Amino acid sequence: MMSDPRSTFNKLNRAETCGTCHAQEKEKYYQSIHWQAVKHGHYESPTCNDCHGEHQIESPQNVKSTTNRLNSSSMICANCHSSNAMMSRFGLDAERIQTYNRTYHGLALLKGSEEAANCTSCHEVHAIRSARDSSASIHPSNLEKTCGKCHENINSEFISIAAHPKDMESRNPVAFYAREIYIWMIVVVVGGMFIHNLIILLFYVRKKRRQLREERTIQRFQPFEVYQHAFLILSFFTLVITGFALKFPDALWVEGLVEIGMTEAIRSVLHRIAAVVMIVGSFIQMAYFIFNRHGRKDIAALMPRMDDVTGFWQNIRFYLGKDKRRPRFGRWDYTEKAEYLALIWGTAVMVVTGLILWFPEIFMGFLPSWIFEVSEIIHYFEAWLATLSIIIWHWFLVIYHPEKYPMSLTWMNGRVTEEELKHHHPKEYDELRTDTNKTNAYNSGD
Repeated sequence: MMSDPRSTFNKLNRAETCGTCHAQEKEKYYQSIHWQAVKHGHYESPTCNDCHGEHQIESPQNVKSTTNRLNSSSMICANCHSSNAMMSRFGLDAERIQTYNRTYHGLALLKGSEEAANCTSCHEVHAIRSARDSSASIHPSNLEKTCGKCHENINSEFISIAAHPKDMESRNPVAFYAREIYIWMIVVVVGGMFIHNLIILLFYVRKKRRQLREERTIQRFQPFEVYQHAFLILSFFTLVITGFALKFPDALWVEGLVEIGMTEAIRSVLHRIAAVVMIVGSFIQMAYFIFNRHGRKDIAALMPRMDDVTGFWQNIRFYLGKDKRRPRFGRWDYTEKAEYLALIWGTAVMVVTGLILWFPEIFMGFLPSWIFEVSEIIHYFEAWLATLSIIIWHWFLVIYHPEKYPMSLTWMNGRVTEEELKHHHPKEYDELRTDTNKTNAYNSGD
């Protein structure tokens, strides 16, 4: 029994047991603060197997081993030295690993550096002593020697650089105020740049709107679709912000939202409200496609056809300078079809997985438990896919595209100029011209 003081695997006897083969390591361990704690009955202090394991003991040269130099700090030392409960029991700082990870040593080690100092580089491997012990490698009298193992020509100022930087305001007020000044400088300078550029952008938006009033325009989208799109924008980005805020709670922008009052309770409520808005909007759009004549025509026009493949190929050839002819698109081009069909698919996926995550008690009543974790994975990665698609694909087509500068204004009133329709959707334009039933779609303004 391990509780039997005569057992070779009793906490007090383990080092002796391992020492039958590893005598040198045993002697060094007996010099450590860890052994001193074990001797005094603090059995939460580590001995051999707490770091090396019992049966599947791997060489430190094995990159998967917990004792490998790239892993030991995060997989061994952090187990105890990041525990608030354990560190408070011994009057030690539970943020030592966290503060180390903010230094170059910690950051480089996390990136796989074979040269950056880890915990044992400074504190030793087995003979880890208290900083108050004059023989400790981290005792002030020995720091030049310890640091000198990696750094040449060092002095007292060099060894005074904090290896675990904390309490900057009292420890290094110059660095503290430099950081504060730069944070505010970034906020003011970048914020000022943003406001400056926003004013210029809005000027050109207003200018473009005035120009559109003087041109012949066509109502391409119904007013209710314009409002629906506005609610989609609002609900989508609310879901993005509140969803990623849950996934990345330590991100600076999330901490900023928390500071202004977005607690977890508020975040979760906002996320669910936005989800309901998106679901309702989706059902309204579905009803439009089913029960409205124009809606049925729109959904039929959205179906993929072979023309989309040839249109894609001709479009790419045109922009590569291999073809002088632009493809002639109808109601929807291939970019719009891909985007809208992806929206339908993505919304369905997010709604289904979101409901499972929202009401697990209900769905686990008739679904296997593995569905819950699968839903988490799909919900998270579909969110990334949707967000990046909006930024890279949709915004390019309606904002970044040189022909749309400063942006397409169709989202404001559903209208496009006759020239724009003729340029981008010539087939649709020809249909409107030849269909006498649609002549009322033309007017000289909005």
